[in-house]
Amino acid sequence: MKDTDILFSIALMILGIVLMYKSMKGNSCRQRLAKLADSIASDKENINFQIKRFGYLLDEMAADNEKNSILKCHADRLEELVTQLDRTRNELEISNLSMADINEELKRSNAELVKRATQLRNEIQQDELAIQKIQERLDSLKRIKVGLEIALNNIQAEEVHYLSEPVFSLGITPSIKSHLESHGILYIGDLIHLNEQYLMEIWGVGPVTLEKIKTKLNENGAWFGMDVIRVGNHWYRIKQGSITD
Repeated sequence: MKDTDILFSIALMILGIVLMYKSMKGNSCRQRLAKLADSIASDKENINFQIKRFGYLLDEMAADNEKNSILKCHADRLEELVTQLDRTRNELEISNLSMADINEELKRSNAELVKRATQLRNEIQQDELAIQKIQERLDSLKRIKVGLEIALNNIQAEEVHYLSEPVFSLGITPSIKSHLESHGILYIGDLIHLNEQYLMEIWGVGPVTLEKIKTKLNENGAWFGMDVIRVGNHWYRIKQGSITD
């Protein structure tokens, strides 16, 4: 009995030890499981945070991609504009060259036109002088014709005797007389067909002398521009209605 009791006691002791070990081992497993659960929960939170952060990064990347797309569209548009500007610049350069050629041609044409205009102006001036001389010649011939008619008594006219007097009878100085005679002005009748400006241009005939001549003419019934006809050294005033066209 004693041995049996001892074995039973040993068995009980071993059983107690096993139970105590299992109990201790179960507590340790639960603690590790709890720690593992806490770690997993922490990792889950960290993973969720990383997932959220990755989501933000994806959103930012999407926004950046959209911006890049917009920027690319702008870049493509700018490239098209640059191409258009280059094409327009080339066209303008071609137009400028064409305009330069046209400008040179216009300059040449203008020079030719100026030259031709100068020639035409000179020709017109020469023609005008020729016409003026012809007109003066016609007037002279007409006056000669009228003078002949007067000489033949075909035209009634009265002689203005005062106009046949020499210029010195005007009471002018010898020096002025010489200047007038040097210009072919020998008789008073030669004066009345001249204008006052022409006489002023003759050296020595100043305003005072001119006024003196005009006064002397008026005193004797004559004036500058008087309508008379010269026949030889005589001047006649045609009576009104004696000449019919």
